This record gives sequence, structure tokens and C-alpha cells, in this order.
Amino acid sequence: MTMLPIWLLFVLLVVVGPVLVTGLQVLVRRRWPHLAEGEHNDVAGYLIAIVGVIYAVLLAFVVVVTWQQFSQAGEIVGQEASALRGLYRESVAFPPEVREQIQGDVRDYATAVITQEWPAMGDGDPGHPAVAAVLDRTAAHLATLPADTPIQQQYIAVEADRFAELVSFRSQRLDFVGQGLPGVLWVALVLGGVVTIAFGMIFGLRSTALHLFMTGSLAATIGVLLFVAIAIDQPFLGDVAVQPAPFQRVLNDFGR
Repeated sequence: MTMLPIWLLFVLLVVVGPVLVTGLQVLVRRRWPHLAEGEHNDVAGYLIAIVGVIYAVLLAFVVVVTWQQFSQAGEIVGQEASALRGLYRESVAFPPEVREQIQGDVRDYATAVITQEWPAMGDGDPGHPAVAAVLDRTAAHLATLPADTPIQQQYIAVEADRFAELVSFRSQRLDFVGQGLPGVLWVALVLGGVVTIAFGMIFGLRSTALHLFMTGSLAATIGVLLFVAIAIDQPFLGDVAVQPAPFQRVLNDFGR
């Protein structure tokens, strides 16, 4: 959702935000000192409970959804790399020259994904032509696999299945690029946070220090959860992102 450095985002939401809230709380207590008497606490407490529960449910929903999407993206990357491994290993049934072509395509695919497609996804681009070119070349090589023996015929079908899985997993991975929570949810989160903190400010407490501590803690808690949701909102964008480690392991295992 944001291109700010992760540390700056954390400071803004978890440090600066609560500091501003506590400063505003001091001003509110000075401007309306009668609020400290707590005559309105019965009504205010009832409303705080309702608003707090509604906002907590919404915030928890957003954090869970973003984490699920982030985890799912990581799982798809692992499945894509596994399909790539299968394509490499199952080429052993074919003559050396054909086997070298397929295995070379596997290494080229992993290299192109790591060095070109991953940076492109980080910029918000769904895919890179270099990877598509490797897929086209691999498809052409698979189409010319020899089927001279029953075993080779079986392995051709297996290789075709692995290639179809690879293409499918790549497509699913690219679907996550630029996919985040709708803007209306972020608006609801921000407005809900402001309202929740505002109700905390008008709650009557005689102790200024305790009131500042409670309001600041509430703002910091909301800030932490918003920070988590924003940081993992888009799995391939920002400092907290899914990494191409499974493809790097493919190169480590099968590289020359």
C-alpha cells in the first residue's frame, strides 16, 4: 500500500502517532477540564465498548486477510519451484542432448525469475518478457521430445503435466502483483481508529498520567496492527515481501 521504508512506517504509526495523540489528550484536558469529573462515563463507556468491539473485529479481519494472502503467495512460489524441480528431474528418461535442453531451460527459468521477474513484480509489473520467452522455448523443446519407448511416452505425459503446473503456478503468483485490500477498507480502518481513540480521549479520569498512558497505549496498539496490515498488504511489494528463495535453491541444486 505504501512505498515508505518499513522503519519509517513503523516510526510514524507506532511512535509519532501515539505521541501526537497524547499531546492532543493534554490539550483536550486543558480545554475541557470538567471532562475529568467523569459524569458522562456511563454513556461514554457504553459507546466506547460498542465502537471498540466493532473496530477490533474490523481490524482483526483485515490483519488476518492480509496475512492469509501473504502466506498463500509464499506457498504458490514454493509450488512453482517444486514443479520446476520435477521438470528437471523427470528429463532423465530422454537422450542426453534433449535432457540438456530441458535442464538448461529449468536453470534459465529460475535465473530469469530471480534476476528479472522478481524486481519487476516489486515495481508493480505483472511478469517479465524474459520469463515468458523461457516458457515458450521450453514448450517448443517439450514438443520435440522423442517417444521411442513406452517409458519415454509416459515421461512425456509427466513432463507435460509438470509444465502445465509451472505455467499455472506462475499465473497465480502474478495475480498477487498489485492485489491488495480495497481502498474503502483502509478508509474504514483510519476513520474507525480516529473515532475509537477520540472516545478514549473524552473518557473521564482524574489522573492525567493514567489517562495519557491509556490513550497512548490504545493508539500504539492500533498503530502496530495497522503497521502489520500495511507491511504485508501486497506480498511482492515493499521491504516485507515474499522472497524467491525456492528458485535460488533450484539453482543451487541444479546449477553447474
